Amino acid sequence: MIKLINATKYYKTQGKNKYILKNTNLEIPSDKNIGILGRNGSGKSTLLRMLGGIDFTTSGDIVSDKTFSWVMGLSKGLQPAMTGRQNVKFVCRIYGKDEEQIREISNYVKEFSELGDYFDMPIKLYSNGMKSRLSFSLSLAFDFDYLIIDEILSVGDASFKKKSENALKNKMKKCNILIVSHSMDTLRNLCDVGIVLHEGVVTYYDHIEDAIQSYNRLNKAPSKKILCSDGAIFDNIKDAAKHYGVKPKSIQQAMTQNNGSNVFLKKVFWFEGTQKPEFQEWQNVVENETIIASDGIIFSSSKEAYYFYADLHKGIKLEPDHIEKVLLKDGKSDKLKINFKYLSEYK
Repeated sequence: MIKLINATKYYKTQGKNKYILKNTNLEIPSDKNIGILGRNGSGKSTLLRMLGGIDFTTSGDIVSDKTFSWVMGLSKGLQPAMTGRQNVKFVCRIYGKDEEQIREISNYVKEFSELGDYFDMPIKLYSNGMKSRLSFSLSLAFDFDYLIIDEILSVGDASFKKKSENALKNKMKKCNILIVSHSMDTLRNLCDVGIVLHEGVVTYYDHIEDAIQSYNRLNKAPSKKILCSDGAIFDNIKDAAKHYGVKPKSIQQAMTQNNGSNVFLKKVFWFEGTQKPEFQEWQNVVENETIIASDGIIFSSSKEAYYFYADLHKGIKLEPDHIEKVLLKDGKSDKLKINFKYLSEYK
């Protein structure tokens, strides 16, 4: 549980108070993955740090009986004159780890971060990406009730990003997250509930999709029709998905991740008033890993597909390797009534 009691936070800017919170009273239930949304400059990162006990209110209180990580991927707490290994040992000692635990954590961080010889070099020689990989790996090595994430899923190259996402999802089996992200797909995939921050007012939503819709209304973007290369016109993504018999996420993926191209439908979608894009195949297909489902959704791995459907169909008991087994057999899931195929083999 995280509880805000008459919580107020503001900064002085040009002689005026810039409010992040105004006398806020709110109780966030335990065991929820929480997404934080708001316009640029609304104070999302500040609220994230306050909820995690890293920053403090101007008045009032934020209390919790949970433990929180540092902000994953940020390197502000690292000492530049010390090596990566020395920084890891320093953090371990702060958290009361013994020598054997320190060795285990150091070995894990070195291997996961892929820093190689740089692990024993001073932090001041690191690039920003190397610092982020060190901090992210160190965060994974400790157990907290909540991991605090501020846009960290973009760290590293494509290979490291994928490894990080998988590691984070495995970690989330034992803990929850507090996350700020500009990617609505990321929030949908990882979060249960949402918080929208606007002009010092915090609104809590029991479902992340409700929070996303509230955030979209704040932006007051004019509603635009969605055009399809077959000549069809739709008022929204949901209507388009219903028409073609696919999940809305399939249309969302096409429009946000693949230049409007829906690989499953072999069609292109674009917003009214914008230029029609050329059809393109899915980018960065990994053989025997990237999956396409018969509801039109593309997944980077069988694990990602498992997490999506396990969350979508909570009443169906899925084994973590269910989709992997289905792919090894004939691709048909009787439990989900969905067929799966490796995208590299899909025609």
